[in-house]
Amino acid sequence: MCGGKNPIQLDTCATCGTPFAQVMRAPVERGQVDPRDAAIRSLIFPGLGHRALGRGLDGLARGVLFVVTFGLGVLLAIAASGSGALVAAWALFLVAGTKVLMWALVGVVFVGVGLLVFGVVTATHR
Repeated sequence: MCGGKNPIQLDTCATCGTPFAQVMRAPVERGQVDPRDAAIRSLIFPGLGHRALGRGLDGLARGVLFVVTFGLGVLLAIAASGSGALVAAWALFLVAGTKVLMWALVGVVFVGVGLLVFGVVTATHR
C-alpha cells in the first residue's frame, strides 16, 4: 500500500503495518441503491435501507433496536395511565427515535425496564 520494500517472510508491511492478505483481497461490491429509495425503505421499517445497501448486520441491529424500543414504548404507554414517572419515561421513548438521542437509548431502555419492574412489583403488593 505504501510502496515500502519488505522481506518475503513478513505477513505485514514493516513500514505501514498493512497485512499483505488485505492487499490481495478483492473489494466487496455493494448494491447500488438510490439514497432516496434507501431512506424510503428505512421509513417503512428501520434497517431496510441499510439492508438494501448491503449492510445487513447494521440493518438487523437497527430493526431489533426499533422493535425493542417500540415494544417498550407501547408497554410504558399502557402502564403510564396514572404515574408521572411512567409518563416521563414514555415521553423519553418518543424522543429517543431521533438521531441525536440514539446513543442515549440504551440508558432509556434500562430506565424503562426498571420502571416496568417497579410498577409490576408495586401493583402486586397492593
